[in-house]
This record gives sequence, structure tokens and C-alpha cells, in this order.
Amino acid sequence: HTENAADIVANRLAEKGVKGIRLYDVSNTDVSELVAEAFRCSHLVLASATYNGGIFTPMENLLLDLKAHNFQNRTVAVIDNGTWAATAGKQMREIVGAMKNMTMLENSVSLKSSVKEAQRAELEALADTLAADILA
Repeated sequence: HTENAADIVANRLAEKGVKGIRLYDVSNTDVSELVAEAFRCSHLVLASATYNGGIFTPMENLLLDLKAHNFQNRTVAVIDNGTWAATAGKQMREIVGAMKNMTMLENSVSLKSSVKEAQRAELEALADTLAADILA
């Protein structure tokens, strides 16, 4: 369901005219490729499920690698997903917040398992905010 949320955001960004959108599954892509790609991007959407009260391990590894590589000067949006305790978003924001000159978008989205109609509207609003910033 987290992938579905990311797809909704990516599709909305494309509808708004954003070019060069790329989606990566952190559980199936080598972290070195993800780090390299992050350095090519001005904006990132980080989407993660909550896993054992924390960030899904491959996403946490990516964030810690980005921090270790002095990743900075980017705009980041966060989507988290958790059935009963979606805590990954807060933890992702803390890691990103410790990086230099990072802009965190305020309208992060928290899912409870699957995308409901209200969350679809939130995801589209998040994409609209991103698109406006990217195309400005």
C-alpha cells in the first residue's frame, strides 16, 4: 500500500507537468544507486512503512547513508504507513532534519494500512505542493 501511495504522488506530479520522475523500491535497489540518485534530485518523497516501531530497515539504511554522505540542500516530503502506530514518518523527519539546509514539506501524509479516499486527497495535495515548488 505504501507503493500505491507513491504511485499516486508520481502520477499527480506527471499530470502537473513535472519531468524526470523516478520511483525506487528501497528493498530491491542497491543503496549505492539510491544515494547516487538522491544527489541528482532537488526534491525527494520518502515513503516508508513502520516496521517494529521504527522505519522500514532499507529506508532507514538509505537515510543514514545520505546523512553520512553529508546530503543537504534538498526539499523532502514524507509519507508513512502503519496499521496501528505509524511512527516511521516522525523518525524519518528527525533524520532528515539533522541534515544541513533541508526543507521539509509540512503536509506529510500518514496512512493507516491502505490509501483511503481522504488520504488520496492528501497525497494529491502533497504532489500539488511539490509540483508548484519544482516548477517555480
